[in-house]
Order: sequence, then C-alpha cells, then structure tokens
Amino acid sequence: MPAWCSKGSGAMARGRGRWLLPTRLLNVSLAALCRGGSLAAAESVLVDAIRLGLPPDVVTYNTLLAAHCRAAGLEAGLAVMGRMREAGVEPDAVTYNSLIAGAARRGLPIHALDLFDEMLRAGIAPDSWSYNPLMHCLFRSGHPEDAYRVFADMAEKGIAPCDTTYNTLLDGMFRAGYAMNAYRMFRYLQRAGLPVSIVTYNTMINGLCSSGKVGYARMVLRELGRTDHAPNIITYTAVMKCCFKYGRFEQGLDTFLSLLDRGYISDVYPYCTVISALVKKGRLGEANNYCDLMLQNGSRLDSVCYNTLIHMRCQEGKLDDAFELVSMMEDGGLESDEYTFAILVNGLCKMGHIEAAEKQLFYMEIKGMQSNVVAYNCLVDALCKFQEVDAAIRLLQCMKLKDDFTYTSLVHGLCRVGRYHMASKFLRICLREGNNVLASAKRAVIAGLRSSGFKNDLRKVRVALNMAKLLRP
Repeated sequence: MPAWCSKGSGAMARGRGRWLLPTRLLNVSLAALCRGGSLAAAESVLVDAIRLGLPPDVVTYNTLLAAHCRAAGLEAGLAVMGRMREAGVEPDAVTYNSLIAGAARRGLPIHALDLFDEMLRAGIAPDSWSYNPLMHCLFRSGHPEDAYRVFADMAEKGIAPCDTTYNTLLDGMFRAGYAMNAYRMFRYLQRAGLPVSIVTYNTMINGLCSSGKVGYARMVLRELGRTDHAPNIITYTAVMKCCFKYGRFEQGLDTFLSLLDRGYISDVYPYCTVISALVKKGRLGEANNYCDLMLQNGSRLDSVCYNTLIHMRCQEGKLDDAFELVSMMEDGGLESDEYTFAILVNGLCKMGHIEAAEKQLFYMEIKGMQSNVVAYNCLVDALCKFQEVDAAIRLLQCMKLKDDFTYTSLVHGLCRVGRYHMASKFLRICLREGNNVLASAKRAVIAGLRSSGFKNDLRKVRVALNMAKLLRP
C-alpha cells in the first residue's frame, strides 16, 4: 500500500481542503498503474483509499474510466461512470470524451452520438476532443456526410479545431474517396496559417498515394522538404508503398535501401512492404535476404508480417516452412486470420494437395471463419482445373458467400469438360444474384452451347445477359 494510504495520513482528515495533496497522489498512483495495464491493482488502491476515508475526485474516476474503455470497451467505461455517480462525483467533459472515444474505437457511431447528446443535455460544454473521436467514428463507419456535419457544428459553436481535428477530417475525406476535396482543404490550412504538422503531411502523402494521385503526393513531399518538419519513417513508407503499387518498383526499392542505410527502420512494417513487393515480382532470393535481416534485427513480427512470410514460403513451394511459420505465429500468441487461411489453401492447391486444402477449410470453419470467400475460391478453382467439377459444385453450394471469381472458375471448369448445359445454368444463377463472370467465360458458354446445339439454353443465356446489362447501375 502506498505511504500516503497509511493510517498516519488520517491526521489530514479534518477539513476537505486538507485531502488535496493525498488525492493528487492517489491520482498519480492510479494513472501510473493504468498506464502499466495493472487495472486490478488500480482498483485495489482505490478501494483501500475509500476505506481509509480518502475521497476520490473526478480525475480519479476519469483515469479509471479511460483505462477501462481502452482495455475492455465501452460497457466497462459506462460501469465506472455509474460508480462515479453513486459516489456523488458528477461526470465532466473529460468523462464523456473518454466514453465517446471508447465508442469510436469499437466502431459504434450510434453510441458515440447518444453519448454526445447526453453530454449536451447534462449542460456540459463539448470541446474539440469531444468532436474529434465522433468525426473519426463516423468517417470509419462510412458516414462521411454526417462527419462533416459534426465539423460544421463545431465551427458554428465557435470551438477552435486543433491539428488532430484537421488530420481526422483529411484522413476521413481520403477514406471516403474525396481525395481532391482533402487536397483543397490542405491548401486552405496552409493559406490560413493553421497548424500543418508532420502528421498532416503524412496523412496527405499517404492519402494521395492510396488514391492514385502520385503527382500530387510527390509535390507535397517536395514541399515537406522545404519546411522545418523532418520526413520520418511513416512518410517514406507511404512513398515506398505508392511506388510499388503504381509500377515504380526500383524507386520504391531505392527508398527502402536509403532508409536502411540511414538506420531509420525500427519496425517490421517497411520490411514487410518491400518483402511483399519482391515476392510479387518473383524476386524470392532478395525477399529471403531482407526476411533474414529483419529477423536478425530482433524485430517483433505481427500477423501481417507473418502472413507476408507465409505467402513467400508458399510461392517458393516450401509448404513445410509455411506451416512452421504458422506454428511460430500461434505459439507467440497471434491468431491465424482469414488471410492466413487463404494463403495456405492457395499454396496447397497450387501444389496439388487438394485433400490437405479441404482440411484447412474445415479447420477454418471450426475457428468461425466460414465467410472467407477467397479461400473457398482457391479450392473451387483448383478442383475445376483438376476437372473435379462435381466436387466444385458441391463446395459452391456450401458457400455462404460467392463472388464473380467463384462463378467464373466454375463456368470455365464446366466448359473445359464439355458440360455446357450446366455451365449455362450457373451463368444464369450468377447473373440473377447480381454477380458477373469474365467475358472469356461468357464466350466459352455461348460457343459451347452453339456447337452442341443447345438452342433453348443459348436463348436463355442471351436473355439473361441482356437483362443484366439493363439492371447494371
């Protein structure tokens, strides 16, 4: 128990003002425990403090509430607010800001809006930190217009946006597909002399790159070089990804090597980006070299990085190594995700291990990932290539989700074995469900039906294709 909780501190019990210092020490102790993830210890200290007659204040409860929101979610934070009210301590703006942020982290826009309204009804004035997570949540949940209305409401109430507000707005615009609107907003910030930090520049460069506006991204990067802000690892990684995505491979690799030479690379993300790009180019030897270098540097791998390495091993045909990486990942406390299973199923199918791929799908279903359409598509395609079309049909009928690739593989497979009547049937089902197949698959069906004399089926397919054109948005 901390020294301030000892019975000797009871001498300070007279007069509420005399508790000021011990309460501050209580809050400092709780904040340290919460930062260290020791929530149970923090709760125990609070119980001891209350038992000794030391009154917690709004800062005490806000510290616990924010920690519970981060660790266990919104419900845990709301429970702390309930205890707070029972103790006669009224919530303030910080309380509601933490709860709104908790709802935003969980992607719960309705809850975030309800909490914001509750704060207003309680007569608590919101600040920029009330609006920022609300905007972030609405953008991430696919409601950009509502997010912008929140920003407009903030301006109407005369609440000064901070740099986080503008960064949230810019990032949200890019995610919603409004790249040029974001660019114009960025220029407005510069003209108005408003805060433009390195985070803002990184947001712009990453957003412009992701939107395919490479020229604009390079322009912003050049401008960054003329400011007092130093480009950091996030800046260069965004540029590197952009180069790889839009076919400027050597530029991307040069960017990575320059980061490596300067000792800027401190985490796995740049390594994974370049390894993935090298694997796609078929330069597996170089990818392996950077993989070894990454591991030698003692980098802690995350699931994305493991998936990159597993994909590389599958591309090399080293399935034993791929499964060894899966075991290492799971032993390290990381779960295989839908991408892991899709990579493994695809790798097994390419090596002709169909039964093993089916077992992976079964194991995937046990783990509750039945909607992994990519993994199923890999097996459907492999079965069709091995002319096991009946097995492919049975698998398709078990799938909860199908897409264009599912039907394209099956239609092509049926045409390859001369089952044009069945191919035309699945083509029509595909079109009725609002999906489509590749033009080559359509041509194969029509040519097959014509050569086989299935005139009635040929007519039905043409009608279905015309209807699909009319209904297409």
